[in-house]
Amino acid sequence: MSGNFTIGASENSDFTTINQAVEALTCGGITGPVVFSIENGTYKEKVNFSTVSGASALNTITFESKSGTNTDVVLSYASTDATVVLNGTSYVSFENLTIDHGKGTYGNCMRVDGKASNINFHGVVFEGVETARTGSADATIYFTSNAPKSNIAFQDCEVNNGSMGICKGGKSSNELDSKTSINGTLFYNQYEAAVALSNEDAPQLTNNAFTSLSTYDKFKAVALSDIANQMVVSNNIVNAVHGEAGVAINNCKAQAEGLGQITFNSITVGGQKKATGILLSGTSDNHVLNYNRVKLMMNDDQASSQAYYRNTSDGKNVNMMNNIFYDLNTGSYTIIGNSYKDRNNQLPAQSNPDMVISANGISVEKVEIIR
Repeated sequence: MSGNFTIGASENSDFTTINQAVEALTCGGITGPVVFSIENGTYKEKVNFSTVSGASALNTITFESKSGTNTDVVLSYASTDATVVLNGTSYVSFENLTIDHGKGTYGNCMRVDGKASNINFHGVVFEGVETARTGSADATIYFTSNAPKSNIAFQDCEVNNGSMGICKGGKSSNELDSKTSINGTLFYNQYEAAVALSNEDAPQLTNNAFTSLSTYDKFKAVALSDIANQMVVSNNIVNAVHGEAGVAINNCKAQAEGLGQITFNSITVGGQKKATGILLSGTSDNHVLNYNRVKLMMNDDQASSQAYYRNTSDGKNVNMMNNIFYDLNTGSYTIIGNSYKDRNNQLPAQSNPDMVISANGISVEKVEIIR
């Protein structure tokens, strides 16, 4: 196959279902770029997509809404498992359509198995299961860890519901996923985490918005674990009404010559239990936290458990500079941590005086951990 094709019910369409198009691809392969324009409608089918012979950086595969509007084309499957399964699939893009699994009792909108690379999602709406469960089985988008995955990009998408919005990670610290990019994407109503990435090499999360009403007291909007090299978490908005952390960083090691960047984020965390705007744990080395705005909205009875920034990591070279911290209640701890340098952070007047840090900025090489 090569060229442009139409999927839909009109007389001029080449295929009436998405599965017919996928079967044609996997049967004969491709010799050039292939674009499937999908006519308006709801396509009630489960799609299983495997390796396509001939697919490459030049010979790509695209599924797109013919109208260019992502609500005009809905791929919907309400039973168990997943609406779309990619198994060993590479060089495929989905643009301006909706993938729906919202009426299922559990499962994923999208599951990616096997070795995969160069998968792009642009302007796609993912409607996951609305659930109060944890774990990858109910993640709206789930990338399994059974084989490496690289060059996965989300651009201007919308991810709704699910235990997690995007759950992704490499097999181990020796087999990392790489070049994951999530940009300009809206996350709403996840229960456990909006984005959970592990065993990744230098992922980038930029210009996203994370909003959750989850009552799960361990909710983390962004959960990053075992990340290598220079990750970027920048220009994101986090609004977690209840939860443990806005951005949680665990065992993430950047390089001294390429610091991890947690910058220009606006983070709001609320709830009745222990919560932190930015949380470091494990061994997390070589990061800069710069120009972040963190606001706590807490019950002041729990003030001693709250922190704008909490560092329980035994890592080194963590630099916190030019951040703004704000609290609606008095008595919260501003900073709890160790092994960091602090400069020019704007702190509220009710900051814990035991920290001996002022809004004018003072260099602090080490602060005792408060438990």
